Amino acid sequence: MILKEMNFSLNNKMEATDKYIALTNQDMAYLKSLVPAGEETYLTIAWDNGKEYVLAQNIADTIVLTRGIDSTAKPFPKGSCVYFENSIPVTKWLICNHQCCNGDCPVEGVSSAGAVSPEGIAGHSWEGSVVFSGDLPMSFGVSNMPNWMRATYEGNHVKLSGTAVAGTYTVSVAASNNRGQNTAVQQVVVKVK
Repeated sequence: MILKEMNFSLNNKMEATDKYIALTNQDMAYLKSLVPAGEETYLTIAWDNGKEYVLAQNIADTIVLTRGIDSTAKPFPKGSCVYFENSIPVTKWLICNHQCCNGDCPVEGVSSAGAVSPEGIAGHSWEGSVVFSGDLPMSFGVSNMPNWMRATYEGNHVKLSGTAVAGTYTVSVAASNNRGQNTAVQQVVVKVK
């Protein structure tokens, strides 16, 4: 199972009976690069009419979908979002297949993958993010966060946001996987005028 962040959109509308993802050649190549032959992942397709989870398998260098994983397949218009998230099917797969109780799991450890920390203006909304690479699931910790800031976690990244207060802040964000055996820390400097 591939548990990596991926995000693209449908190139054409998708009917409820379709078994393929309507993507550009570039997006299909991107998906194949993230899901090598013989591997699979769960993707979420979303639009105003709701979400659908699909199993995407790379069989002989062709992405094949299994639909109706959690409900009846839905139609989706061109431009609908397709992305990886820690969805119900992913959680079920991890519960059923994760055999790492003794720490011997071959897991790609966590490493820093970058941060976005724009300069803020006091009294205005501010948003930044910190991204990590490595196998999911990950757990996170944030320290030295000012009172005006909050952190939300999703997949392999941490979003920092809030109504900024003047000052310079150094926030530390830590991520770990494989039951805490692999850890990485990134420091983010937030400047607010």
